[in-house]
Amino acid sequence: MRKYFKALIMIILILVLMVVGQIAPLAVADHLNFSENAAVITMTIIYPIIVIGGGWLLNHFLFHQSLPLVSKWRFQCWPILYAILADVLIYLFSWVAQTGFHSSVTTISNWWLQFAMTVISAPLVEEYVFRGYIFGALDSIFKRSTTIWLTAFIFGLIHLSSLGKAAWYNAVFLVIAYTAMGMFFTLIAVAGKSLWASFTAHVVNNLLIYVIGIWAAVSTSSSMMWRSLTGTLLGMGISAGLVYWRFLKNKREKISKD
Repeated sequence: MRKYFKALIMIILILVLMVVGQIAPLAVADHLNFSENAAVITMTIIYPIIVIGGGWLLNHFLFHQSLPLVSKWRFQCWPILYAILADVLIYLFSWVAQTGFHSSVTTISNWWLQFAMTVISAPLVEEYVFRGYIFGALDSIFKRSTTIWLTAFIFGLIHLSSLGKAAWYNAVFLVIAYTAMGMFFTLIAVAGKSLWASFTAHVVNNLLIYVIGIWAAVSTSSSMMWRSLTGTLLGMGISAGLVYWRFLKNKREKISKD
């Protein structure tokens, strides 16, 4: 029971750090009357330091959880191809469903600030949080397959913050769609034996969102959000299945614990 409690507290504190990492830099910037650009620069730099650094301190001094997917940087090419495939499928299914797109990259005047936040900072933090600390905490108490599913589901839950004022059934569909996305990134990390594999895929995914505006997860009409999420669910779900089939289906030792 103690190990379950320790893992739960670790996960809660890491998620709290994610919230603090976003709020604290903006609060300081507002207090110091920073410009919009200065505030975004502050958040882009401080956010990963608070979350990744704080998570490392918590784990190193309090929880001592094994982090099986945290390893030295090793570039792998194949995650790039699967990320491109996933976004192509998202675009295709969204086009078939005739859903609109909304890209959050237009909210900041300077493109390079949005680029740094969307393409580098956010993927780095999310991969360390979900494929690093949360995966490690869950992996200490569950078998690997359960850990993969729970990590993906928590990834889906945390993105409820993008729901806005949409109806409750959109919340259900949003969690399902983002769980598919979380499954895609988690399977890539497990197949590549490193969160840097999923970080590579995450960067490519967000880069395509930034450059092309392929983003079916947020609809301009909250009442029709479930339709807009269809592309994300199918595109990421199919891509996750392909990653599993290609790398893990007949290699059960890669999913089982070492």
